[in-house]
Amino acid sequence: MTLFDWQKPLWQRLLADREKLPHALLLAGPEGLGKLAFGRSLAARLLCEQAPQVPGGMACGKCSACIWLASGNHPDFRLIQPEDDDEAEAAGDGASLPAAPRKPGQGQIRVDQIRSLEDFVFVGSHRHGNRVVLIAPAELMNPAGANCLLKILEEPPSGVYFILVSSHWRRLLPTVLSRCRSLVFGRPDQDAAERWLAGQGVSAAAELLQLAGGAPLIAADWAEQGRLDAYRKVIAALAEKPVDPVAMAAKWAALLKAEQGFALPQLVEAVQKWVFDMAMLKIAGHCRYHEAWRGQLEQLAAAASGTGLMACYNDLLRIRAVARHPLNTQLFLEDMAARYLRALTTGRS
Repeated sequence: MTLFDWQKPLWQRLLADREKLPHALLLAGPEGLGKLAFGRSLAARLLCEQAPQVPGGMACGKCSACIWLASGNHPDFRLIQPEDDDEAEAAGDGASLPAAPRKPGQGQIRVDQIRSLEDFVFVGSHRHGNRVVLIAPAELMNPAGANCLLKILEEPPSGVYFILVSSHWRRLLPTVLSRCRSLVFGRPDQDAAERWLAGQGVSAAAELLQLAGGAPLIAADWAEQGRLDAYRKVIAALAEKPVDPVAMAAKWAALLKAEQGFALPQLVEAVQKWVFDMAMLKIAGHCRYHEAWRGQLEQLAAAASGTGLMACYNDLLRIRAVARHPLNTQLFLEDMAARYLRALTTGRS
């Protein structure tokens, strides 16, 4: 297990007093910062039988406990993730979400998964050491599961540690939050993130990092998928002067057909970020994702109203929820284009 460079100060702060580690820890922060990897490293450290002798507080990686954990067979470790879904890995590592429709109940951590922890928590340790439960993403627990976890967290036995990973921690029950110590991950320094991306062989690191909102793992994932070219094409279409929504939808449809791995949810996300930056330029005079296209954004924002842009942004938030399985893709694209173009022609404010 290793840590990313930007995580090391948090690691040192957390382990400054190793005897007072909380029994329930929430790793919170935006996607793409490696929270799940951090949680795995912490679980390894808690289970390692040689950890006190390892510099830096990391797991040794060589003892029986470390070998069992690496092979997925440690009897005192439980990883709880959504059933039939790989979304937990996305939340920890910044990978893009799959575009396929979900069946009912997919993408949730169910109550029976949490109930299964009761014997694990209250019966006893196999190795006479710590026991660790890693839950990711914690916000995907259904209400019954969250309430079941709350009961377990009320009086956990000594030596039992819960690590919750969440990119949307405000969705967690307040009572669950109150029983966890929060460790909040911030976006790393721009230069440090660019150096890390360059070390991974990523070109155009600065541009990718900005489009990814400063999240290095999302930027690295997009580089691996070759998504930058697709984003540039979307932005080129958005930066043009307002045209007919049918024509704009046709451009988007052609892009979706031509670009492998760039699906409708990613298109909606790209439009959403563009509108967000336009609204921020209009209201506050700065942008977050598209500094390289600031001139085009300013020209478009000049003819729009801040109210209209925020209304469009909120519309995109709602329609993004159904972007995985629209009833009619062409009508979906035309509706999104119409909302976007209407936001650009709502006058000055």
